[in-house]
Amino acid sequence: MSYTIKIDVFQAVQDFYPGLSIKDVESISTKIVGQWDYSNIYDDIAEQIESDADELGIELEGKDGVHEEETNVYVLNPPPSRLFP
Repeated sequence: MSYTIKIDVFQAVQDFYPGLSIKDVESISTKIVGQWDYSNIYDDIAEQIESDADELGIELEGKDGVHEEETNVYVLNPPPSRLFP
């Protein structure tokens, strides 16, 4: 099974506007592909991952590859100051 989403932009432009010339379809397709913002797709996929994982009972907490370090800094006897009333 393939887990790839592919869109033929040239074909999509032709599907929406079959009356365009090939040259116009190529020009529009080139501009769309060159300026496309893929971050929106990743945002949609991230939302879908969370939704589907919840539906499937899959825990995502701690599995994102990000490790946060705890800082164990404590102030026991602060010096008298305006910052430490």
